[in-house]
This record gives sequence, C-alpha cells and structure tokens, in this order.
Amino acid sequence: MSGRLAVVRAILACACLLVPSVTSCSASDEAPSAEPAQVRLGLSRENLSALAYVADNEGIFGEHGLDVELVEYSSSQIAHEAVVTGEVDAALCADTPIVLGALAGHPVTIIVTVATDSNDIRIVARADAGISRPEDLAGKRIGTRKGTAAHFFLHSFLIMNGMSEPDVDVAFGSFEAVTEAVISGELDAAALRQPFISQLEEALGDEFVLFEEYGLYGKTMNLCVSNDTTLPDDVQVRLIRSLVSAERLMLADSSTRPAEYVASSLDIDIDDLCD
Repeated sequence: MSGRLAVVRAILACACLLVPSVTSCSASDEAPSAEPAQVRLGLSRENLSALAYVADNEGIFGEHGLDVELVEYSSSQIAHEAVVTGEVDAALCADTPIVLGALAGHPVTIIVTVATDSNDIRIVARADAGISRPEDLAGKRIGTRKGTAAHFFLHSFLIMNGMSEPDVDVAFGSFEAVTEAVISGELDAAALRQPFISQLEEALGDEFVLFEEYGLYGKTMNLCVSNDTTLPDDVQVRLIRSLVSAERLMLADSSTRPAEYVASSLDIDIDDLCD
C-alpha cells in the first residue's frame, strides 16, 4: 500500500506541537507505565481504517503502552457519533461527517489525518436497469447513506455529469440496507465503498456496472477525540505513534502479510484494497 493509505510523514513532529507536554518524539522518551492505558477506538470497517487493524493485529498498540479495544461500525459517521457521545474515547472519522457534525453543533478535535484516498467511493449500478453510462442514472433510484462521504461523492458525481440530486430518486439508508436493496432490484444503483462494492460485484455478476472518477473527491480519515475529552495528551500521542509504526511496518514488510490481514478483516479480496 502506498500514498493513498499513508499516515502523514510529519505526524510525529506534529504530535510534539499538538501536545505541549511532549518535549521529544523519540521512542526512548516513551516510558511504559505499569498498566497499559485503556482506549476504546471507534472505526468503520473500511480500507482507510487499515492502519488501526494492523496496529491491533501486530501488537503495536501494546508496544506503545496501550490496551486498545477496536469498536467497529459500518460507517465512520456512526464512529463520529460515538466519539461525540462518549461511547468511545477516540475514533477514525471521515471528513464529511466531521464537517456536517460541526455545522450541527457537534464538533470534534482532529488529532491527525491518518489516511487519504481519491478513489474510495464509487457508484455501483445494475445493467438490467438500463444503466451503462453515467448519464443513464437520470431518473433512477440511487441509494446511499445520508451525510457520509459517499453521499457527498454522489452529489459531486451527478454534478460532474450534468445532473443534480433532483434528477435522480435518492434513497437513504445504512450501507448494509442499500447494498441489499441493489441486490434485490429495489434500487438501481448505489454510492458506496468497500467492502460493499465487492459484495455487490459478487451478487450481481454480469449485471454489475461500476462508475469511478479518480480525484473527484479526496476522502480523508482522521483520528478524532471529543472537544471535552479526558483522554490524556500522552495517550493521544501514543495512538499517533502506534499508527506511524503500523504504516512503517506495512511499507517495510516485503510480504503481503499485513495487507492480507486487513483484507481478511474487511472480508474482501486483497486486490480490492486501496493502493
């Protein structure tokens, strides 16, 4: 995995600036405590959560003095809600839910951006609904999850192809429900991401149509805490360092073992992971 699934290289330096109590970013300064700090980390089951899965599987969190419980959700929008309500201590949140949450009066603090992808969201359509080109989406029933990165991508994709949401029949629901509705034929198309794209490809077979537009929307995944978090600064820094270590492992490991674990966790083929 390369740039689109990369923790920002300057994370450790930024951590020193973000957390005043930290005077050095060297690993030797991180003295392990008698008991590892417990952290509930919310995340969605998707490509851009890969570093957290690797850090968990490889014991990297423990190496940084953390006992992390991964709390999985089907959407980072739900993970965002969980960190706002205090259900989790920190969460990996996509940019769209963060912005919409702030506008709704529920801001969070972004510690660091951990991943980006410019082709994460795509449109899946049914060929038997008469869809073979983007223009064929006009008047069709299209599903997505409201207020998510997928919803924003759908909006942008329609505009790029000379349409807007009133030109189609948009139905909102969970990604699971939308996926099932496309399979059953209740919906003609959907805007979503992995692992739901792979599920639709397998279920639809020859009727599977995929529209993608690399660079239309650069989705980011961000490590966030609530504005009134009680998570200590040093624990936040350890979380950042853990994800940096996970990235380094993935870049240095000449085998595909870390990627295979992520693909297995998401129940998708390794070729369907973002680059």
